[in-house]
Order: sequence, then structure tokens, then C-alpha cells
Amino acid sequence: MKKLILIQNDFSGAGKSTVVRLLRRYLTQHSVAHQFLVLDEEESSIEPDAAYINPGPTTLKQLVGALDESEITIVEAASGQGEMFMKLYERHQLSDVLHEMGVETTVIVPVSNDTESFDAVTHAAEVYADNVQYLIAHSTTSAYDEDDGSWDSSYAARVMDMFEAVELKIPAATVEMEGMFRAAHTDLACSLLDDDSETFGKDYTKWLRRAIGQVETARQYLFGDAFRSLLDTSKEPATRGRRNKKAMMEV
Repeated sequence: MKKLILIQNDFSGAGKSTVVRLLRRYLTQHSVAHQFLVLDEEESSIEPDAAYINPGPTTLKQLVGALDESEITIVEAASGQGEMFMKLYERHQLSDVLHEMGVETTVIVPVSNDTESFDAVTHAAEVYADNVQYLIAHSTTSAYDEDDGSWDSSYAARVMDMFEAVELKIPAATVEMEGMFRAAHTDLACSLLDDDSETFGKDYTKWLRRAIGQVETARQYLFGDAFRSLLDTSKEPATRGRRNKKAMMEV
């Protein structure tokens, strides 16, 4: 079965680009073919191999046509476009179309420590309901941020419990890493475009290994049978639900 992985959260700074690039880096490391689409009004030179879909009347036609071209399709809804896509999803009953095409969908909602980023989680659940799988990707915006436990006590977390969503924790950048980023005039998300993991020092190399390890814990859940690589020998699925969250987050 083909996989559509949709990353969305209209809250700016939630970590969409970081999650997208981690997934793509993981797939590339395992020699797994995939395609990357971006829903945005403007094209960017930052993602040279991305195919851009300009939101509008032809959005769904372009997306559905593209799904035939790869077993795994990653779609990032740029900030401000997630709401638009969900309206199209409901209006055109895209869940039925994807089912008929044999496409399984995972919706990834990145969230930060800012509780306003949680709103996208409950909104997505209202629209997609049980027609998709959910993955919540937790990240912090700075090495100085601390997890205050606001997610665990939130309504959004209880909703995701109902849908047995998988939760992953993207490690926070260290102070040393942030210093390297400032010196190189870049940031964490953009650093993932650099093929040489040693560019930003040992702390970054360790961070990248931990972050990639997080993707590995959810490999089967994310990619299913569409993950086809000669380098892959494990067939154990990731366990769903927050009852196993601690084990998944301690990588």
C-alpha cells in the first residue's frame, strides 16, 4: 500500500521543516525512493528537488496525480496552507479518493512548547477523524526551553490518546550547537540540508544520531510496506499509543 505523509501546522515555528528533513534524511540513508511535495504559493530554492503545488482549484488534481509516481509521498503544507488543504479535503471527500487509490495516510502535526501550537492537533482530528493515522512530533525552539509538561495535561493530548497516535520527541539543540548555527548564519532545520554531519561539531553529530533514532522507532508506523530497501532487515512495527511513549522517546 502506498503512503501519503502529510506534515502540517499553521503555527509558525512548530518544527515542520525540521521534521520533513529528518524523514527525508532517514529515507535517503536507507536508499528508499520517495517524492517531496510542498503546498505553497511561492517556490523556494532551499528545497531544490521539491515539487511545488500552488494552492488553488487544481491542488487536489495535482496531488492525486502525483501519488501514482512514488510509493512514498511526503507533503509539507507551508504555514497558512494547512487550513486551506483541510477545507479541500472535506469538500472533495479526499478520504474516499485515497482509499480507492490504495493510499494510506499519516498526518504528522509538529508541536512546540507553545500551547498555541496544540490547536492544530485538535483541528486536524476534527477534519481527518479516523481516516488517517496520527503522529505528534514534539520539539523545542531553543536549547534554553524546558518541557513544562503542558502537552501531557492538554486537551489535544487526550484527543490523540483516542486515536492512538504515536508521539516522538525531537531532541533539543544544545547551547554549543546554537552557537555553531549562529556562526554559520543558519539554523537547525537548514543544518539538515548539509550532507556532512561533522560540519557543526560533535554535539550536532550526537543530536543527529538521536533524532534519526526517533524516526527509526516509528519506521513501520510511518512508512509501512512502502518502505522498501535492501538495507532494511527489521519488520517489527512501532507500537502505537501514549502508554508506550516513554520508551519511544528515550532514544
